[in-house]
Amino acid sequence: MVGAMEYVTVGVSDMDNSVRLFRDVMQLDVEAEYTPSASLLSLWGLEGIEGARVVELSCSGYPVGRLRLLATTPPRTVRVRHDHGGPDTATDVGVKAIDFYVRPPIKRWIGRLENAGCRARSEPIRWEIGTVESEEVNISGPDGYPMLLMVAWRHPETFRRKFDAAKPFSEVATTSVVCGDLDASRQFYGAVLGLTKFSDDEVEDEYRDLADTLTGVPAGTRGRLTLYGMDGEPSGKLLLVHFYEASVRRLEGRMRPEHLGVAMFTHRTSDIERVHRRLEAADAPILAGPTRVPEYEGRVMVVTGPNDELFEIIEAVR
Repeated sequence: MVGAMEYVTVGVSDMDNSVRLFRDVMQLDVEAEYTPSASLLSLWGLEGIEGARVVELSCSGYPVGRLRLLATTPPRTVRVRHDHGGPDTATDVGVKAIDFYVRPPIKRWIGRLENAGCRARSEPIRWEIGTVESEEVNISGPDGYPMLLMVAWRHPETFRRKFDAAKPFSEVATTSVVCGDLDASRQFYGAVLGLTKFSDDEVEDEYRDLADTLTGVPAGTRGRLTLYGMDGEPSGKLLLVHFYEASVRRLEGRMRPEHLGVAMFTHRTSDIERVHRRLEAADAPILAGPTRVPEYEGRVMVVTGPNDELFEIIEAVR
């Protein structure tokens, strides 16, 4: 029904500083820079602001897993998620982190980001879940939003694409969401959006403490990881992180373009009317559309998922 995540929109307080991080430090490529139209701002719920600026970045032009940075005037102050020294907790239901692959040694890239003003949340963790072995670390980005770096010591080819030899960081391989009702989330991602479930595994006891350290949750917290994406596309995936009875408090209304951090997921579909019908049948809150804005050839709609995720779904025009 929908394709892989084409863009993840990140609200930023200082566009120039964020561009320096992603373009100059992480060496992603600026693909576009523009002032969004009034109709697009309205679609995003940003009527009445003084101004806005968008910068889009990719890894070597790759069409999936792109970043779209959004800065508004005046700058926003509310964070989508503030669970590193802030009032939120790591088990709160809502969007979590944007994930990038790096080559080993991972500490080289941690140091590069820390020199740019980011903060590592722990030492790198090497662990396994199912048949996957990774070395990972969570980083606090410029406005406190989580970014995860990972080295793929043993990952299926369906999970990652071949590295561009000239790039130290990949495109956005995955974005994670702390999930409350796991069954409802599986239904939404699978049956409603039509994404493919790549894996679904509980963290084993021997790796639980490592996983808890990585995700910042209390020691001993059970966790389950369920990965969704599009068949044949290793990037732009969505990872549901479920902490069982600990996944209770919800970050309601946070994942919005007017806030700082991971604010929206963008997917395309060849049949927006069918997606619209499925969303209505599932009682998913449709915030706007399907409608038209100058920035897109086809129609677009905005909908909220079961964990207060915000999705922008664009009609793919042939």
